[in-house]
Amino acid sequence: MNAAGQVKGSLSGLFNARSIAVVGASPRRDKPGNHVIRHAKAMDFDGQIYPVNPTQKTIEGIKCYPDIMSIPGRLDLIVLIVGADECVRMAREIARRRDEKGDVAGIVVVSGGFSEGGSAEGEEKEKAMLEPLQARGIRLIGPNCLGIIDQYSGVNTTFDVPPYNKGGVSVVSQSGALAASFLTWAKDMEQIGISKFFTVGNMADVDVNEAVEFLGEDENTRVIALYVEGIRQGRRFVEAAKKVSQRKPVVAYKSGRTSFGSGAVRSHTGAVAGNDRIYDGAFRQAGVIRAATIAEFFYTVCAMGKQPLPRGNRVCVLTVVGGPGTICIDALLATGVVEMACLSDGTKGHLKEILAPTAVVGEPHGYVDLTGSVTKEKHEEIVRTILADEGVDGIIYLNTPPPFLGDEKLVESILKGYNSFSEEDRKPLLCVLTFGSNVAGLRLLFERGGIPTMEFPDIAAAVMANMIRYSEWRNTHKTFK
Repeated sequence: MNAAGQVKGSLSGLFNARSIAVVGASPRRDKPGNHVIRHAKAMDFDGQIYPVNPTQKTIEGIKCYPDIMSIPGRLDLIVLIVGADECVRMAREIARRRDEKGDVAGIVVVSGGFSEGGSAEGEEKEKAMLEPLQARGIRLIGPNCLGIIDQYSGVNTTFDVPPYNKGGVSVVSQSGALAASFLTWAKDMEQIGISKFFTVGNMADVDVNEAVEFLGEDENTRVIALYVEGIRQGRRFVEAAKKVSQRKPVVAYKSGRTSFGSGAVRSHTGAVAGNDRIYDGAFRQAGVIRAATIAEFFYTVCAMGKQPLPRGNRVCVLTVVGGPGTICIDALLATGVVEMACLSDGTKGHLKEILAPTAVVGEPHGYVDLTGSVTKEKHEEIVRTILADEGVDGIIYLNTPPPFLGDEKLVESILKGYNSFSEEDRKPLLCVLTFGSNVAGLRLLFERGGIPTMEFPDIAAAVMANMIRYSEWRNTHKTFK
């Protein structure tokens, strides 16, 4: 219980819910209230789903109930997809159910019409909805949000995100659209698997700080992807994120950098963006990786979800294409945190023995241009040789795949060289395939093998630099365990 007499229930009751009621469930397949039911039903969820609609007998083959009080058995989680005024009324009914039956751990309010508009009326509605819930320890996600997903427990309250691949990425976002776009973008190439998906909307109750703290303790979360428009209680955020960053990376994208952007943020979720330089300092202090662009944000999360951290800052650019290789070197050195690896004489000598005379090895330092040396066997040996060099902390591999080699042979060779090392001895390997979606099959094979793929050399350089920055920060902050 806090100073205001409010009881704080655990968020685990929401993500581990064994029963979900959807108030505003619809039989129409073009309505969000129908999509929520279908997505919940399609998950690997062994609990109960209760559509609530007084005019329907069943929705999507599931028995409907006229109200939440008539639902039998235990009710853990309630999703509200009704108007703002109805949400206020429902909050009182949910409180009554809690008093009478002792259940309901939390609610997800998808509906808008609250404080995000900046009106006194909207703010009053949000307060009126929250008060009876807080007094009983019932947690509220939103309002004005997309909802939550837990791929391991099978909970899904969203209308926009169908079942997804399991993995170690957890998403926390003040924008449901941005978060859903990330998952949709990454799905076909299997670039990520998710643990939890967490949109907070207006943050009337659960905010970014609590979400980060909660995911810091989640054993299935390997990396946290964080989209924020404004953070309340900045000191608490720094303390929470710094503690979490000792165990797992937090990658952030912060919008509202400009005065106009700040105005848009206010109209979207009611958040106050604040001075951007303050956020820069807070993120650095907390060990949070701040991405400068959405592409950098997405790809950094993907790489962090699959690859080990570099032990140092010495990177080798291994390329079959000269121009993109040069661009990659320029981008790496422009970060100010990367050094080009100085290959040992033994490594350079061995590479020269197995490569064609046209190949360029170590000129300049850390640069290997394979030119015509692109056979299956050579890729395996090249990757193994460079990764074994103690002067190399990571590799960026660039290629425009030749049609005569074959996707499976190339991937098999590189993965065989990479996997010849134990997990403890592996170093990060990022793959740039400049043909983008035209080599979708090749990219999918790499991603399934744990090698992140990207289209552009400068993005790969930014991602590698982010991994180095985070690794250096974590190595110098040993306070938390």
